[in-house]
Amino acid sequence: VFHITGSDEVEPKAAGGAERELGRLEEAIELLEARSGRKAGVLGGSGVAMTRSEFDATVRHYRPEERLEEVRALGRELDELTNRERGFDADARRLSPWAALDAVPARFREADTVAVLTGLFAEEAGFEQARAALAERCGAVEPVGRGEAGLAALVVCLRAEQVEVSQLLGGTGFEAVDLRDVESRPAEALAAIEDGRRAIATRRGEIEARLGELVRELPSLKAVADSVLNARGRAETAAGLERTETVVLLSGWVRERELADLERLVEETGAAALARQASEPDEEPPVSLINRKLFRPFELVLDLYSMPRPEEADPTPWLAPFFVVFFGFCLTDAGYGIALVVLAALLMKRMGAGNKLLGMLLIGGLFTIVAGALVGGWFGDLPDKLGFQPLLGFRDRLMWFNPLEDPMPFFLLSLGMGYTHLMFGMSFEIVDELRRRRVGSALFGQLPWFLGLNGLAALVILGGRIPGWTANLLLVAVLASVAAIIAFSQRERVTMPGQVLWFALIGLALVAFAARLGGLPDSFRPVKWAALAAFGGLYAQYLYALARDRGRGAVPWVLAGAGLAALGAYLGGLLPWFVPALVGPVFFLSVPAGRRVAGKLAWGGYALYGMTSYVGVVLSYIRIMALGMVTGGIAMAINTVAWMVTGIPVLGIVLALVALVLGHAYNLAVNVLGAFVHTLRLNYVEFFPRFYTGGGEPFRPFREENRYVTVK
Repeated sequence: VFHITGSDEVEPKAAGGAERELGRLEEAIELLEARSGRKAGVLGGSGVAMTRSEFDATVRHYRPEERLEEVRALGRELDELTNRERGFDADARRLSPWAALDAVPARFREADTVAVLTGLFAEEAGFEQARAALAERCGAVEPVGRGEAGLAALVVCLRAEQVEVSQLLGGTGFEAVDLRDVESRPAEALAAIEDGRRAIATRRGEIEARLGELVRELPSLKAVADSVLNARGRAETAAGLERTETVVLLSGWVRERELADLERLVEETGAAALARQASEPDEEPPVSLINRKLFRPFELVLDLYSMPRPEEADPTPWLAPFFVVFFGFCLTDAGYGIALVVLAALLMKRMGAGNKLLGMLLIGGLFTIVAGALVGGWFGDLPDKLGFQPLLGFRDRLMWFNPLEDPMPFFLLSLGMGYTHLMFGMSFEIVDELRRRRVGSALFGQLPWFLGLNGLAALVILGGRIPGWTANLLLVAVLASVAAIIAFSQRERVTMPGQVLWFALIGLALVAFAARLGGLPDSFRPVKWAALAAFGGLYAQYLYALARDRGRGAVPWVLAGAGLAALGAYLGGLLPWFVPALVGPVFFLSVPAGRRVAGKLAWGGYALYGMTSYVGVVLSYIRIMALGMVTGGIAMAINTVAWMVTGIPVLGIVLALVALVLGHAYNLAVNVLGAFVHTLRLNYVEFFPRFYTGGGEPFRPFREENRYVTVK
C-alpha cells in the first residue's frame, strides 16, 4: 500500500536533502557502533529494538544536529591524529640509526670547502670498501649507528670532489639519507617525537572516551536514520507522481488478496481507486511469494537465486522437503542437530521469528537429529567413548546402518535421493506445463524423458525380478520414449503431422526390431506391419506434397517410383527389408517438407546423447554421503584427541572438556556451512534446470523500511 505524506507542493530538493542527512547519520552511526562492541551479525539484526510509541517519540523529539557535528569533528580529529602518528613513525624510523650522532645534521651544509654526506651501507663490506677508497681521496667515512636498513655513516670529502665521491659510493651499496631538515641532534629529535606520540595518545584517549559516552546516542540516531530513510523514499515517490493543480495520480502494484484493504483505505481518505489485472503484452507484474508458515523460511532459496516469472509456479513448498533431507544427511549427527536447533531457537528469540535463514537451520537441525540417529552419530562416537550401556542401547535401537563401517547403504541412499529429486523436478515441469495449458510441451517435451528414464532404470535395477509382461511393457515404453525424443525434440505446427507419422514409424520399427532380436516375445512381431503402414502414410504424405509442388522436375518422381518398387519387392519377398528402408528416405529428402523434418529428426537423435548427462547428475548427489561421512570422521577424531589428554594428571579432564567443546563447535560450524552451501548447489545446478526459468521482478511494496531499528 502506498503512503504519501507532506504538502501538496513537492519540494524538488527533498530527496537530495534527505540523502545528505542520511549520509551524515550513517557516518556517525558507523563511528559510534565501532566503539559500542555490538555490531549486526551475518544473520541480521540491528541490536536496537523499540516499540512503535518509543520510535515515534524519539523521531519527534530528538534533535541530532549537535551530536552529529560533534561526532563528525571528533572523527576528523582522529583521522588527523592518525596521520600525524604515521608521520612520527616515519621520522622515527629515519632517525633511529642516527641517535648516537652528537651533531645537528642541518648544520652540515654550512661548510664551504667540506661536504658531509649522510647515508646507509647495506653491507659491512661496502662500508670497508668505501673507507679504503676515500682514504686515497683525502676523505673519510665514520660509522654512527645501525638500523634495520643497514649501517648509518657520515662521509666527509672536499666539496670539489663531491660528485666523484657520490659516484664512487654508488658502487658500494651506499644509500643517501637526507637529514638537512633535522634542526636538532637526532637524539633530541627522537625525544620530541616520543613527546608528540604521548600527546597524541592522550588526546586519542580523550576522544575515545567522549565517543564512548556518545555511544548512548546510538539508539536515537538509528531511529532518526530510519525515519530519514523513509522520508527519502516518500520524497522520491512523490516526485514521480502524475499531478495536476488539484489531482494526484498514484499507480502501482498491489497483491490481489490486499486489494480490498487498499480500496477501503482509499475510500476513507476521500480518494478513488481503480484496479485492473496486468493485460498489456509487455506488462509483467512483480512477483510476491505467499507460502504457509512452515515453508516460508525456504523462500530464501529463491531470494538468493531468482524469483519465478509471473506465469511460473512457486517451487518453494516442493523444494523444502528435499532441502531438509539433504541438509540433514550432509550433517548426519544427532548431537549436532540438537545443538543447531537450540542455537537457532535462541537466535530467533533475539533476531525475530521471521528470520528465514534461522528458520531453515532450525528445521534442518530437526531432521539432522533424525538422520544422525539413523546412522548412529551422536557427537561422533561419543557414546562409545563414554561406555554408558543404556546410552549405547538407545543409539543401537535407532541406528539403521554405520556408514563408516559399511558405506554402501549410504552410497545407494544418496543415489536414490538424487534420482528422486531429479524425477520430481521433471514431474513438476510436466504438471506446471499442463497448468499453463502448454499441452504439447508437457506431452512431447518432458514426458518422454520421464517415461524413458524411469522405464530404463526399472529394467536395469530390477532386472529379472519383475514379471515378464511388466518387463515387456517397460521396454515398449522406453522404445516409445526414444522415438518421441527423436521425433518431437524440435516441433513446429507446419511439420507436426509429418513428425507424428515419423514417431509412429520409429517407435513401431524399434519394437519390431526388439522382437526380431529376442528382446520381446514373438507376439510383438506383427508390429512390423503397423510400421509398414506408417511408412506408407509417410510416402503418401510426401507424394501429395510433391504433386502440389509442380516445379520439382522428374528426379523426385523417379525416386518415388524406385521407393515404391523396392517396397513392393520386399512385400513380395524379393528384397530384404533394409532396401526400401534406404531408398524411401532418399525420396523423402527430395521433398522440401521432408528435408525440414529430417533436420529436426537429426537434432532429436543428438538429443538422445543428453541421456548420459542424467547419469552425471545423479552421481553428483554422492556429495551428500561424502559430507556426512566427513562430519562423522572429524567428530570421531575430536573425541580421540580429547580422550588422549585425559591421562594428564589434574588438568586432563579440563583439557578434554576444552577439546570436546571447541572441537565440536568448530566441526559444527564448518559442516553446517558446507551442508547449507552444497544443498543449495544441488537445488540450483541439478534441480532447477529441470523446470525452473526464474527472472521475475520481486514485489517490493512501498512501506516503512527499518534498517537500524526493529520496531515491535
